[in-house]
Amino acid sequence: MMTPTGPNLCYALAARKQARYLSRLYDSKLAALGLSISQFSILTLLDTHGRLKLAALAEMLIMERTSLVRALKPLQAAGYVLTERPDRGRSFDVLLSAAGRDAVAQGVPLWSQAQAEFEQEIGRERAVQQRNEILALHVGG
Repeated sequence: MMTPTGPNLCYALAARKQARYLSRLYDSKLAALGLSISQFSILTLLDTHGRLKLAALAEMLIMERTSLVRALKPLQAAGYVLTERPDRGRSFDVLLSAAGRDAVAQGVPLWSQAQAEFEQEIGRERAVQQRNEILALHVGG
């Protein structure tokens, strides 16, 4: 591996490049369902956690609430996600519909293919180490 120089010294640039690479990999697998990895991540978080406040979901994703609202619109239009406003307060809850649960079930094998492809490319141990190092940063998730 070459020693980084110039712009490649930037941690943010390196992280964004890797994120774009991984997004393309996962998006290519999930395309059969018409979902991106960003959308699938939202669906799987809702599948795992159930009903969530919009603010809580945004925090899990490290997203601005307004960006999350925009990201939810196509999922709502597809019938995968429901939003409900509680009796009191200005916030609303987000939950997975039955169609959303079906999309997650159909997407898991495709997601698993992307996981396996990444592990095959860089090695399982290295892939797990990279993920664990990112999660250890505890930068909001």
